[in-house]
Order: sequence, then structure tokens, then C-alpha cells
Amino acid sequence: MKAKPWIPKISGLFFSLLFSFCAHSQIDNFPLQFIKSESDLGTLGELGGIVYHQFEFENISNDTVYILDAKAECHCTAGEFPKTGIPPKGKGSVKVSYDPKGRPWEFESGVLVKVKDRQDGMQLKIKGNTVGGAETIRFSPAEYIQKFQYNEKSIEGEEADFKKFVQSLVPLLEKHKDIKIQIESSASNVPTKTFSNNIELTRQRAKEAREKMLDILSTWKSDLSRVIFLEDQTLVQGPAYTSDYNKQSAKYLPFQYVKIRVF
Repeated sequence: MKAKPWIPKISGLFFSLLFSFCAHSQIDNFPLQFIKSESDLGTLGELGGIVYHQFEFENISNDTVYILDAKAECHCTAGEFPKTGIPPKGKGSVKVSYDPKGRPWEFESGVLVKVKDRQDGMQLKIKGNTVGGAETIRFSPAEYIQKFQYNEKSIEGEEADFKKFVQSLVPLLEKHKDIKIQIESSASNVPTKTFSNNIELTRQRAKEAREKMLDILSTWKSDLSRVIFLEDQTLVQGPAYTSDYNKQSAKYLPFQYVKIRVF
């Protein structure tokens, strides 16, 4: 059996020893409070491309904080951080990225965040397991359906279910080269009174859904370059309209929807 390379093991040990030295100060009075300081990226493919995680923080001190560095001990890992001062109660994030290429083994890496006028630092860790010679296994497709009443077009970005669905895509963007999104929007054959025609209504539904998704992902500082929207499928369908909407609306409503599929 071929032994795992010893260099990453040593660097990982050195990394852990280095950061454990300042552990107490991180817990007690480090000015930036991170929501979490460790992320498990799970199983990666060696050929799956660079992965990352955004570590969100808030300045809990009474002073403006300046991040000086987010230094990694291994060139496989990099840290990106705000270059401007973070005011009291200000929020931001440190992006920690890892390149699995040429490293087919279990890993633990990260960065040490240093701020101005302090000797100690905050350790941010990422870990996972890389499968050699493989792409990262794609996730099972996810789907969301929003149903509409007559002439409605807007998916509510603050609606709990929709927001939860979009937020579930954040870790997928961190782990995969890209995610593909197909939006299918539909209108019934009941004539619209608000738009020029029903085709325009269904196009507006797709447009609203796409913009809401991007807005929510932006608030999580996701890498939007990894989001690939396929051509919208815009449909006008269902039974022919026979001027009976008020009495027979139930037969038309199933064709008023937006369906979002992520794969």
C-alpha cells in the first residue's frame, strides 16, 4: 500500500501547533467575532477545481479594526479579507480557498487572521477529503416551485421557503466549479390585463425569479461567476380560455407557476 505523502501531514501538524498557541485570546477578546471558525467541505475531487468558504464576522469591539493578513502555512490555501477598516458592529467576511489539485488525501488547512495592534490571531480552518484523479461528485438536483394567482409575477425574496432554498445553494457554490440553474415559468391561457400578452407575463416571472436568486446569493457573498443560468423555458399552456375564469379559476391556476431546478 502506498503511504500518504508526509509533507502535508507535517504542515498540518505545524499549522495546528501554531494556532493553538493563541487559542485563549481568540475565545476571550478577539475583536472580530466569527459565526464559525471551521468548515467541513466534505469529499472533493482532485480535478474539481478550487473550493472556498466565506467566514462571516462582526466587529464586537469599540474601535475600528484593520485586518493586516489572513496567512496560510501552505500555498494550497489562500485568504482574502477586507482591505478597509471595519467599524464597531460592522460586518464582513474572510474567504478561505483551497486547491485540491495534486493533493489526493484527507486535508486540514486554513489561515491565521491578524489584525492591527494585536500579537495574537484568529484561526479559521477548512477540512475535507480529496479523491485522486476525479471530479467532485455532482449533487442531486434541487427544485423549487412557486405558484401564482392571476397576473402575479414576483417571487418574494423574503418569503421563508424561497429564501431557504436559495441559501441552500451557498455551500454548493463553495464546493463546485459551477451550479446550473434552469427556470421554467408558465402562464395559463387566461388573457392578462397587466402585460402586453401572456408570453410577456411568463418572461417577467422568470426574470423576477433570477434577479431574486442573485440578490440573495449576493448577500452571502457567493461567487456569482459560478452560477450558470440556462435559457429560460417560458410557457403559455393549459386549457383554452372560455371566458369562465371567475367560476372555473381552479382549472387555470395549475399553469401559473415558476419552477427552478438546480443541478
